[in-house]
Amino acid sequence: MTGSGKNDPLPVKSEDGAERSARELIDSLAGQYRLQVDDDTVHKEFRDCFGKNHERANDGRFDLTYSVRVQLPGAEHGKALQPMRKKLEAEGYKILGYRAEPSQALMDARGGSDNFFISVDSYGRRDALVFSVNTPCFLPPGVKQEQVSAPAPDAGPVTPKDPRLALMTPTGPDSPDNPFG
Repeated sequence: MTGSGKNDPLPVKSEDGAERSARELIDSLAGQYRLQVDDDTVHKEFRDCFGKNHERANDGRFDLTYSVRVQLPGAEHGKALQPMRKKLEAEGYKILGYRAEPSQALMDARGGSDNFFISVDSYGRRDALVFSVNTPCFLPPGVKQEQVSAPAPDAGPVTPKDPRLALMTPTGPDSPDNPFG
């Protein structure tokens, strides 16, 4: 996927495949420090993909957020990130954020063959690290990708009735990797 336009071909993967890939990434990172994930803490959420301007297609495209915790004393959090970082960099991930302090560990990275976003952090916990993976938008196998049309040329921004709201930064899927452009 080039990321240059809203109708660029999406990567193809089933929901099961996306979940399996996310879990394999987490297990491989945890294994770098001989950690075992706590299966009772798995949280996964599949969502419909929306475009930068809230475009929506009806072809089944989805993304996944998958998170899990591992038990680890806080004093080891920063130390545990070091081999994980090396593994991610070796697999083509770009480290976006990194802090390896005991009990205040944080590592964010994007890349790899599936262009996943991975975060490993203490998340305010003294006894665990939280691993979280966000996938890009995937198209289910065997589905023809719907082509999303551009908004009408006369469709301009809507000014909120409350002028204070006009100063707020719009939120939403503004990622440069957004499949809708």
